[in-house]
Amino acid sequence: MIECFWLDGFTDDSRYALRSLRSDPFLALAATLTLAVCIGANTTVFSVANSILIRPLPYPSSDRIDWISERSGPARQDVGAAPDYFSLREQNRIFEDVAAFDPMTVNWTGVERPEQLDAADVSPSFFRVMGTEAMLGRFFAPEEQGPKAPTVVVLSYAFWRNRLGSDPRMLGKTIALDRLPRTIVGVMPQGFDFPRGTQLWVPTVLDRARDGFPIVPTNGIFETLIIARRKPGVTPRQTVTEMDRLTSFIRAEYPKEFRTTAFRTDLTIAAFPLQEHLTGQVRPALAILTGTVGLVLLIACANLANLLLARAGSRQRELAVRLALGSGRGRIIRQMLTESVVLAVPGGLAGIGLAWLAVHALNATKPAILVRYPAISMDWRVLAFTIALTFATSFLFGVVPALSAARIHIQEALKSAGLAHSGTRGAARLRKTLVVAEISVSLILLIGAGLLVRSLVHLAHTELGFPSDHLLSFRLRPVGPFDRNYAPFYAAVLDRLKQSPALRTATLTADLPLSDEDFYQTGRIRVLGRPSIAFAQRPIINNTEVSREFFRTLGIPLKSGRIFDAHDFVRSPAPAYHGLIPSEPVVVNEAFVRRMFPGEDPLGKRLGFGPDQINVTWTIVGVVGNIRGAALGADPPAMIYRCTCSGDPVFRASFIVRTKGDPQQALPAIEQQVRAVDRDQPISDVKTMDRRRDAALAPERFEVILIGSFAGIAILLAAAGVYGTMSYLVTRRTREIGIRMAMGAGQADVLRMVLGETTALVLFAIAAGLGGAWAVTRYIRSMLYGVSELDPATFLLTSILLATVVLIASIGPARRAVRVDPMTALREE
Repeated sequence: MIECFWLDGFTDDSRYALRSLRSDPFLALAATLTLAVCIGANTTVFSVANSILIRPLPYPSSDRIDWISERSGPARQDVGAAPDYFSLREQNRIFEDVAAFDPMTVNWTGVERPEQLDAADVSPSFFRVMGTEAMLGRFFAPEEQGPKAPTVVVLSYAFWRNRLGSDPRMLGKTIALDRLPRTIVGVMPQGFDFPRGTQLWVPTVLDRARDGFPIVPTNGIFETLIIARRKPGVTPRQTVTEMDRLTSFIRAEYPKEFRTTAFRTDLTIAAFPLQEHLTGQVRPALAILTGTVGLVLLIACANLANLLLARAGSRQRELAVRLALGSGRGRIIRQMLTESVVLAVPGGLAGIGLAWLAVHALNATKPAILVRYPAISMDWRVLAFTIALTFATSFLFGVVPALSAARIHIQEALKSAGLAHSGTRGAARLRKTLVVAEISVSLILLIGAGLLVRSLVHLAHTELGFPSDHLLSFRLRPVGPFDRNYAPFYAAVLDRLKQSPALRTATLTADLPLSDEDFYQTGRIRVLGRPSIAFAQRPIINNTEVSREFFRTLGIPLKSGRIFDAHDFVRSPAPAYHGLIPSEPVVVNEAFVRRMFPGEDPLGKRLGFGPDQINVTWTIVGVVGNIRGAALGADPPAMIYRCTCSGDPVFRASFIVRTKGDPQQALPAIEQQVRAVDRDQPISDVKTMDRRRDAALAPERFEVILIGSFAGIAILLAAAGVYGTMSYLVTRRTREIGIRMAMGAGQADVLRMVLGETTALVLFAIAAGLGGAWAVTRYIRSMLYGVSELDPATFLLTSILLATVVLIASIGPARRAVRVDPMTALREE
């Protein structure tokens, strides 16, 4: 009976609310539009967070799949090693299975147009760890791994469908990968996409006897990535304890010879959910966007609360009559909250529609911040969130007006003369407080957006260290085994490119500028002639290999000395180590000189690379200007350039060419020259240097657009709130203004009074907003470049901008005040 009574009461209240709002369509329209935009923004951001952070990965029991993190060295890079993988697989007590994998690229040859494919070499346990069954065929058998394993391959569903026509008869047939026929043994189900974008999987070349413990110090160690599936019921505490035990065990397995170089002696091993690892880069940005849209929604709630307060003030007689006739104050509160729900529901429904459009737009454009993640979608979690948010929002903007309406004094309200007393002094103070809150929060958002804009401007005007016009870059992954020396192949391609009439110059480089796919080689160095220091305390410096034409092609200025020439490479009597040539000439950049030779001339100085027993030395013959590395927002790294003409093996490299005309028009000529060397050789990642720069700016640009848009919405809401509040105050003080003007006050005096009141509100709100921004902007410090999170210019200019917009919004009510007719105002009283 109680539930039926409550439901009947809610139904009656809803009908009354609809009739009441029908007489005030402006309020209903304003509320619907405001909530549609704000709830739509929150739903969109939640849809992104749900698709990436909350929804489980599309693998069985994905919460038990762990990423095994191995960190060592001063940089604490997360890089696993093959012997560690074998020990983890054999010695652990908490995992059902452990797998190794390594993303790679292969060349699809034997077809009319060769193509580079994204692939991964995986251990046979990889698919067991992922918990996925093959859609067709099978996975790799335990004997199908190692350097002499059968040449087999598993295809992705997308590759099988799009390239092989979904033909089930392809099982057992072969495709040529790097001219090596591989037998197709399986096809993955639709939706399996790990590592992201992988088109096919091949067996790993890792071999327990060759690559596991015990290891020979002079042998190379294969790097690999490691994942594992936890046994059911394993707790986080048990995982941490086991990882600590395995860390100690594996550290002890490394030979004593490694202790002199500190290699892997500080190794730490940890396990954490695979989903957490895959989403780590996007979490901070999503957290900031979530906070931003949440603040915009709070501003909207304050705005709507102001509107409802004004409406409640104009209904004081109606509410007083209902109270006088016996209606309880709780009943008034329920009625007012029901009206808030009726106002919010259309906005929530419209917000879902806007979010659906926004999600489709995100999937179509695929901003850089989301390109590595699956398509965004809306599911039951998103709908539940939106429904809950709609009702929570209705309570937030409805509870204050409801409580205010329930506290009216019956006798005073019945005596009041309508609009002349539309609300109490307490209601006026409350409306001012809400406006101050709106302006303060808007200023916080505006300052955050301003800082990001200034940061983006700094990034956009960052000097690369070379002119980027007419520069085209591309990668060549040679056809053949990954561990072969391809120096002759690269040299032949470079010679052909130099002969192309479409190109001015061409160069070879191991690492492309502004490319997060490349990483500089690093090593510890010492300056010969200085007191010797322990190997573990020596500085780690980046080094890369380039051809002689690198500096001229890019236009990097020579600061002192010279660049490479054909007479540099004279071998010293000391024996070579793994192909490295002692006494090799190198060129360094200015950042290196500042770090290693402050106030000294570096020319002719000799550097020792690696452990002393390797006996590899480099001689500095030139100093060049700095260029940006992989990240546009990072300072140019200290760099040592080695020459590919030294005779060392070259396993991977890219090309940069400076064209005579449009770089894109030169692409056919480049492809022709490459295929003249090897007809099966595809080129990939073809981009102009300007496009690479734009790609480096894309994440920051996307964040600026979003947060700037939300800040703009906040300003408009704050301006609307000021306009509504000042209009309400002018209406409430009509009698006072009429008396003042009847006693001789001029229009300028009235205008000064209204604008002065607005100015006081704005100044107080800006002071509060500046304090809030001082406390909040520290959380976007990592997103800023070239500007402090407490940048005075940004704080000042945004404050002036917001104050100007708000004061302009108050001009309308101020002009209405000066047009008050004293006789009319007094006659109404």
